[in-house]
Amino acid sequence: MERLSWVTTATDLVKQDGCAVLVTICSVEGSAPRDTGTKMLIGRAITVGTIGGGNLEFQAIEQGRKLLDRPDLPHLIQDYPLGPLLQQCCGGHVRLLLERLDASDLFWLGDISGQSHNAEAILLETRLDGRMPRKSLHRASETALSTGDQTAVFLARVGKPIAGARPPKTRCAALLEYIPAVLPTVMLYGAGHVGQAIAHILSITDFPVRWFDNREDYTGRHDALSAELLADLPEMLAACPDEAIHLIATHNHELDYEIVRALLKRGDFAFCGLIGSKTKRARFLRRLREDGIGKAAISRLTCPIGVPELTGKAPATIAISTVSQLMQLDCVKQSAPVPANRSMHKDESLTHPEPAHE
Repeated sequence: MERLSWVTTATDLVKQDGCAVLVTICSVEGSAPRDTGTKMLIGRAITVGTIGGGNLEFQAIEQGRKLLDRPDLPHLIQDYPLGPLLQQCCGGHVRLLLERLDASDLFWLGDISGQSHNAEAILLETRLDGRMPRKSLHRASETALSTGDQTAVFLARVGKPIAGARPPKTRCAALLEYIPAVLPTVMLYGAGHVGQAIAHILSITDFPVRWFDNREDYTGRHDALSAELLADLPEMLAACPDEAIHLIATHNHELDYEIVRALLKRGDFAFCGLIGSKTKRARFLRRLREDGIGKAAISRLTCPIGVPELTGKAPATIAISTVSQLMQLDCVKQSAPVPANRSMHKDESLTHPEPAHE
């Protein structure tokens, strides 16, 4: 679970079971299966998300299930040396924060849920000293970020960051995490075999997706995503997000061309990718020139889509190749986590949290 997608799941689990445990990787030293900020939710019957599997995750789930029955213990900070303790070959060291959530946490869950689609990077502050609200959001742009490689930092009682990945637990009054910006929206056109394969892979990434087809029989639910009916192309394009990623793979080459031409005229997109052969590309480029589309605009069309190293015409191969290409876009890399905040706001009256139990 990335960014704030865990908020909705946590809310559902609390409403269903009365409580849940949220697990966060606070710090990583050396090699580990997942990065700082990765989260997993533990319910009485299910777990959602993964902190990397293996014995680390097994131990975290076991500890989390015990915490479900400890309303007197709101959180635990646990340190795991992956090699000596857990016999994992990674050999690094991971610090986890396990938080017990119940009905009293629904108010801040609701508050944060309203910010889950905020396009900007944000900072998530988790209080570990009993102060309320338990979690709150801050604008990442309000405070300078460090040049280090951490995306989370513990704060002392005076609100200043504590040096080191694993500071003494009794000094940790809060945890501040950097939450990266939302990825660009993917506008996917076409719900045929290739479109469905691309949608399937996109559904397990963090990309927001809108999916269209002009054939009513192809709309509706497909696996984890739903395709919308493309009834009015100009109206849909006028309403699409700025700087979106557009993937064009309809069953109709004329419709493909209409979408491409409209996007190149509009210009405010992050990526415009068209499925096609070399012959289709040549025909489209000729028509675009004849329709007065400038050379600079035409150069922004990517056709065929996909990374060149991965070839093949099977829908699954095209889909994997295409999503791999999206992962390499500059606009996507810029939404990746960056160093955590090192210069925090002052907090003048915090008290030390109770020592966490191992």
